Amino acid sequence: MLEIIVGAAAKLLYKQVADVALPMISAARRMMVEVPKVEPIGEDRERMVKNIMGAAQIHLVVAALLMTVTFTAGFTIPGGFEGDINSPNKGMPILLRRTMFRAFVVSNVIAFASSSAAVFAYFSLATKTISPVYGVKVILRLYNKAILLQLLAITAVVVAFSAGLYVTLAHSVGLAVTVCVISGISYYMICYMILLPEN
Repeated sequence: MLEIIVGAAAKLLYKQVADVALPMISAARRMMVEVPKVEPIGEDRERMVKNIMGAAQIHLVVAALLMTVTFTAGFTIPGGFEGDINSPNKGMPILLRRTMFRAFVVSNVIAFASSSAAVFAYFSLATKTISPVYGVKVILRLYNKAILLQLLAITAVVVAFSAGLYVTLAHSVGLAVTVCVISGISYYMICYMILLPEN
């Protein structure tokens, strides 16, 4: 009986996540640059590479900022550290046993890893554009992967922000829940409006 209830709950959760995530995934795909079927040559190649690198420079700044912020948040954690000299937990995070603190740490690590990978992808992109050996298709595929990594990092930063605020405002549950709902819904709505199809 328990397996049936758990299975039904998992299906319901999957449906709810899919209802929210699938529009965002299709919107994110619209952000990516379409890879041409035929490799451009000459001036067309130069123009495409120049446009890609111009956008990649802006993306690199954003990815580096995200990497810096998440790195800093990993060491200046919500709630601080145990400072009592006589405590056996000296130096440990005060809120370590809270579930939302763990959600903060995991989402912060995902954001840091994704933004670091995006920075690496942009550096790799820059080295590949210098060499004529690599075609525009390879460059565009790498650029699209970097975009996906950066979108994952941005989403994880929003989750880390919400979880961090929730865990520090846990004594005021109403305020904590309100902040999480506002940040989650506003992020989803803003992203969806920005990424809406033009048709």
